[in-house]
Amino acid sequence: MKFTNLLIVSIGLATLTQTLTARAESISLKIVDQQQQAVSSAVIEVLSSPESFGQVDSINVIDQIDKMFVPEQIVIQQGQAVDFPNSDNIRHHVYSFSEAKTFELKLYADKPEKPIQFEKPGVVVVGCNIHDTMIGYIYIAQHQTVVTSSDQGYAKFNATEQNPRISVWHPYTTDGAESRQYFEIDQLEQNDKGEHIVQLDIAPPPPRESFEDTFGAPGHH
Repeated sequence: MKFTNLLIVSIGLATLTQTLTARAESISLKIVDQQQQAVSSAVIEVLSSPESFGQVDSINVIDQIDKMFVPEQIVIQQGQAVDFPNSDNIRHHVYSFSEAKTFELKLYADKPEKPIQFEKPGVVVVGCNIHDTMIGYIYIAQHQTVVTSSDQGYAKFNATEQNPRISVWHPYTTDGAESRQYFEIDQLEQNDKGEHIVQLDIAPPPPRESFEDTFGAPGHH
């Protein structure tokens, strides 16, 4: 009987150890463009991680300074809200007609009446109806694990799955500002450092003549 109990305890400890080891597994990525140059600010979402909803009262901020959205890009969880204060001494008219969220904040100074809530996952391109060169991006994540590549193109996340599935997004991909690319980790080549290589086709952001030009990019719809 004692032997049986010890065997059960040993099996339990072994299972727990294996589980903890799986949770500690780290996956490293290197995001590059078609010239093999590092791509910063790419958003990697682990689609096999649990679905996640942000706190409704968790307010993110995109300010408007010197006719620019600051920061230009943010990552939030589905269900969270974004406030758009106007720190310029002129009025702005903020809006989007992205599939994930269509909204409009008509001409205003200081702060709008209330933040905008983003219930659906996806990418929202934000513009100003008065100043066409103002463009910002909101990535609304559906899953718990989301990371952004560094200035050197590196990103890292932990996963319990053997072959996690990921999506990768960057606003300047040639497929359009709202498109994402999908990969399974085992499909990606590895370099001599063990980093999985993700290549994106990147187009340098051209001088933007209008907000509509960004929405008209291939792959937007």
